[in-house]
Amino acid sequence: MSITAANTESKAKSEKSLNHTAYNAEIISYYDECQVDYEIVWHLKSHMSMHYGYYYPETKRLRQALINLNIELAKFGTIKPQDHILDAGCGVGGASIFLAKNYNAKTIGITLSEKQVESARQNAQLNNVDTQCTFEVQDYLHTHFADNTFDVVWAVESSCYAPDKIDFLKEAFRILKPGGKLVVADFFNNDVIPDIANDTLMKKWVKTWAIHSYAGVNEFFQKMEIAGFTDRKQKDVTRNVLPTIKRLYAASKIGLPVTYIGMALGMRNKRQTLNTWSSYYQYKAYKKNLWKYMFYTAVKPG
Repeated sequence: MSITAANTESKAKSEKSLNHTAYNAEIISYYDECQVDYEIVWHLKSHMSMHYGYYYPETKRLRQALINLNIELAKFGTIKPQDHILDAGCGVGGASIFLAKNYNAKTIGITLSEKQVESARQNAQLNNVDTQCTFEVQDYLHTHFADNTFDVVWAVESSCYAPDKIDFLKEAFRILKPGGKLVVADFFNNDVIPDIANDTLMKKWVKTWAIHSYAGVNEFFQKMEIAGFTDRKQKDVTRNVLPTIKRLYAASKIGLPVTYIGMALGMRNKRQTLNTWSSYYQYKAYKKNLWKYMFYTAVKPG
């Protein structure tokens, strides 16, 4: 390689690193500043979940639906007793605590936010699973773990933050043991064509959550294979999260006037107001059939 080419490559890597650092800071800002919204609207302090709820026909309350999603994803991913699990994008620790309590799992939760780590540690202590659940500030695209460490990499509504989902998948593959499983729940676009009106609507939505790019349903499934995974499975559970989609939209009708009044009084900021708009945009995008809520699982060959 010539000196000029080497310098160009080095500059490109440096710029990518700077962009990634800035993006991580944006994600941290979103979750730290908007945690209060999840506490008010999403039972965060009691149920420790920041994801969509999964409704059975008999489910009446969001509180139960939040638990149901963990139950159904664990079934779909065939979590086993005493699995060693990485909770990639752990939030305030709800899934890790669920897995420890219900599967006697040993979990490590990672997040970019120091605030979330502190909340997760406190939640684990309150639920008497702090000997099973540990939490660390780490980037799931560049973890400190050795190859072949975990039985499961679990990611609920966190894989969406990877600028290119293949980077998340490759790192998950690296740190999984042979025979280990990837388990994912997230939203994915439904064949949205770039640079048209529908794409604009999707980008408005994901921007409110500090997400820079979204992946397609089939794109993510294919990239699991590219990353090396086998035994890939996917399940569309959009119908089961639909009550949550509607609940968020209903909340936006009250929340948007309130948040603008709060901004005028200096009690709300721009990031929190954008977060309120997310409830509106996600529903409008759903009504246009632009996205689906999906479960994925795949295996690292033994």
